[in-house]
Amino acid sequence: MNSDRNLLKRLIRLYPVKLLKEEFGTTEVSDALYDEIINSNNAAIIKTFAYNNIDYTKQHIYLYILGTNFNQARFNQTTFPFTIIQQVKNAVGLSITISPVVDFSVVLSNQFEETVIKFNQPTIVTINNRHRIIKTTILEKNIGTYFDATRRVLDVQKVHDEDETVQKIITYFANYNPIICDINRGIKYLWANDRIDSKYAKWKKNRSTTTEAMDENYTLKSQYPDVYRSVMSSPLNKTIFKYLIEDENFPDHFTADPTNGELSIPLYSKNLNQIPNVINEILSNN
Repeated sequence: MNSDRNLLKRLIRLYPVKLLKEEFGTTEVSDALYDEIINSNNAAIIKTFAYNNIDYTKQHIYLYILGTNFNQARFNQTTFPFTIIQQVKNAVGLSITISPVVDFSVVLSNQFEETVIKFNQPTIVTINNRHRIIKTTILEKNIGTYFDATRRVLDVQKVHDEDETVQKIITYFANYNPIICDINRGIKYLWANDRIDSKYAKWKKNRSTTTEAMDENYTLKSQYPDVYRSVMSSPLNKTIFKYLIEDENFPDHFTADPTNGELSIPLYSKNLNQIPNVINEILSNN
C-alpha cells in the first residue's frame, strides 16, 4: 500500500497527463501510463521532474506578511520542520521546496478494513522581502480510485494535512511576526480594471454574509453593476473569479478568499508561469 513505488506513482498522478507524456515520451493511458514511467525511469529522475514542475499542479496558496524583512543569513535549514529538497536564493529572498507526507485514514468495505494511505504533497515556500507564500499541491479527493473497484470507501480522515504543514511553517518563522496578508485591495484592483470578473461571490455585510452565484457563463459585474459596487465596499470571502481576456500566462479561473489571504487554483496550469503570475499581479496591486 505505501511502498516506495506506490508513493512515487501517487506523486506523478498529481501532474497533468499531457505534461507526463511530453516529458517521458510515452503514449500509454490511464494506469499503464504511470507504470511505464516508473518502470522506465529511476526514482531520482521522476522526483526531479516532479519537484521542478510543481507549478503545473493544482494548488492551495497561503499568503502572509512578515513584520520585519526576511534575513537570509539567519535561515538555518537544519532546524526547518521539513526536509528541504531544493533551495534557491535570489536578491530579494528564498524559495524552498519540500514534500511533506500526508496520511489518510481509510475505512473500507468488502472486507471491512482500516488502513492508512500516504501521499507526498509537493510544496513551495517563498519568502520575498516582507511576503511569505506557501503553495501546496492539491491532493486527490477521490481516495476510492486507489483501491480495488470491488471495495467501497466508507470513511476517509486526514491524519496529517496541509493545515498542519502551514502551521509548522508559521511557527518556524514566528520571530518575523507573520500575519495573514489581506488581498482585498489587490483583487479589487484587478476587478475594477476588468482583468477579472466573478462567477460566485461571498462578502461580509455589517450583520450578515451574502452570496451571489451566477448562472452559466454570466459574471457578476457585467450583469449586476449595482451589486458589484456594493461588493467593492465590503470585505470579500470565498469568491470565484475568471480572467476576462484569454492569456496563456494566466489560468482560466481561480478562487480567492481575500480576507484570509488564500488562493486556490483548481485546474492544471498550462505553463510554469500561470500561478506565479496570478500571485504577483495581486500582490503588486495590493
